[in-house]
Amino acid sequence: MEESLTTKPTSPSPEASSRFVLGVDVGGANLKSVLINQQTEEATARESFFPMWKRPESLAEQLHSDWTSLLADSQTDADLIDGIAVTMTGELADCFTDRQHGVTHIAEHVQSAAKQFSRCAELAFYSTAGKFIGVDAVPSQVDALAASNWHALAFWAANHVATNGILIDVGSTTTDIIPLQNGRVATDAKTDHQRLRDGSLVYIGCRRTPVCSLVDSLRIDGIDVPIMNEFFATIDDARLILRQQPESSEDLDSADERPRDRQSAHRRLAKMVGWDADELSSEQADSLSQQIIASAQIQIDQSLQRWIERISGQADENITLLLSGHGQDLITRTNRCNTIDLRDRLTPEVSRSAPAFAVARLWLDNHREVR
Repeated sequence: MEESLTTKPTSPSPEASSRFVLGVDVGGANLKSVLINQQTEEATARESFFPMWKRPESLAEQLHSDWTSLLADSQTDADLIDGIAVTMTGELADCFTDRQHGVTHIAEHVQSAAKQFSRCAELAFYSTAGKFIGVDAVPSQVDALAASNWHALAFWAANHVATNGILIDVGSTTTDIIPLQNGRVATDAKTDHQRLRDGSLVYIGCRRTPVCSLVDSLRIDGIDVPIMNEFFATIDDARLILRQQPESSEDLDSADERPRDRQSAHRRLAKMVGWDADELSSEQADSLSQQIIASAQIQIDQSLQRWIERISGQADENITLLLSGHGQDLITRTNRCNTIDLRDRLTPEVSRSAPAFAVARLWLDNHREVR
């Protein structure tokens, strides 16, 4: 599954002299790339489904294909790209034995794709120290490079959107809840383990989260029915049933690798309570879906509440929430807090790839400061 999207230009179309920077977010299930025109700040985004755990050896090939498509969409040339700025989370894929293995594999494949793609672009990797490093330094900086995309987004947001607040980025797999204070990322947690402990990483997303990780039982006709602890369905199926996600019969990124449509989602959800599809009515499917989504919302809200209390003890209406990602409906406080929706700042399409956009902008900031 691939998707290519372009923001509306902020000024006339780029001329041949325009220069570009490419931001790349290498995830475990999706690759996201954003090409930014340095003069107009027009951004073009591309997202492709790439199950890292199935074919890590094809990463360079897929990246090169994505970037080539971006060039075609923006009608530009690779030699006009000054930098390729990279952040990642894909090192978590279970095809890798540990972070060292994953980070170095990703860096090697990004470098290979970059060499084929552009003769003159500088390749730089973002670390949770808020700095960029070259590919030669990757093996010695693994912990700072691993799962760094949340930090890139938060660092950019704290410097360009709101100096104080809480950034909430709801993606396909996880939700990041990051406090921002005085223009900085206000958590000392850096690794996934540290972030799980402090609540800034919530392992709930809007698509890939298994139903059995969200609920232990579902209420059917007034009776609480224990669910099957199997990977039969995900939160995506509940969202499809409630029409919160568009159907895509060609997309097979589902629990059973069958189409992401409502009929298939209905069947997958029925399995969670030991039924065939014809035993689960449409009304019951709607009810079960609402319960599943409500559980995800409650768990995200509980983590958010702890952060609100931790950073200031302020009332909700005095807190600014910066919303990002494509699962924002899982955030329930938008009508009680001051909110800034990055979809309005970046367009909905680029917001889906916000860390890739952010890491490109941070690379630009860094080079403008040097100049």
